[in-house]
Amino acid sequence: MHDTAHTLERTAYLLTMLGLHTGDQFAARDSDALDVCAAVYMATEGTCPPEFTTDEVASLAIIGASAPAMAAIRAISDVLDSAVCETEVEPGTWVPDYIEHVSNWAATASPVEPKRPPTVDEVIGRILRAANHAAIQTSGTRTGFTDAYGRCRTCGGHGALTTEGEEIPYEELSPRRQQGHKLGHRFYRNTSKPCPHCDGQDRVTDAAVSAYEASL
Repeated sequence: MHDTAHTLERTAYLLTMLGLHTGDQFAARDSDALDVCAAVYMATEGTCPPEFTTDEVASLAIIGASAPAMAAIRAISDVLDSAVCETEVEPGTWVPDYIEHVSNWAATASPVEPKRPPTVDEVIGRILRAANHAAIQTSGTRTGFTDAYGRCRTCGGHGALTTEGEEIPYEELSPRRQQGHKLGHRFYRNTSKPCPHCDGQDRVTDAAVSAYEASL
């Protein structure tokens, strides 16, 4: 069974190790670099067909025939800022072209600032964002933020953090504690603050995800 989130994490790892290819074909001939969609296929199927360096039409057919790879590619497409492009498969019939959308995004300059193609780190960051989205949809967890049961790692699923930061006023102390106060002892009540990494329902906030991606 293929897990889309795991496939995307593996894709990010492959691109980190092998490099990102944005030229002709789906893989470089003079290095191990891979197109994003080729990396997804390799992460899913465990192989890099020789057609990836020589035959774009065959490569499209190979990638398109892998349902798990296409699920992961669509997951990346879903987190991109641009709308998915469409291809006419027969006169009057247009279908979403997720492979073209993802490959073109990684290789083409953005129409807005900074008006350049995304860097390798930016491509990997977006893939990891897609992995987090896929994890939420399938198990309620976000890789790196929640445990196997979907609980926030920071607060344990309580939605708040307990601290001992508020001193109890003398007037509110019991007679025995007032005696202790006169001897120099101080007493504090537990207070709580919202968890900075989840919304109290184990849903990790976008700010936490953005901070994680910025650290990559």
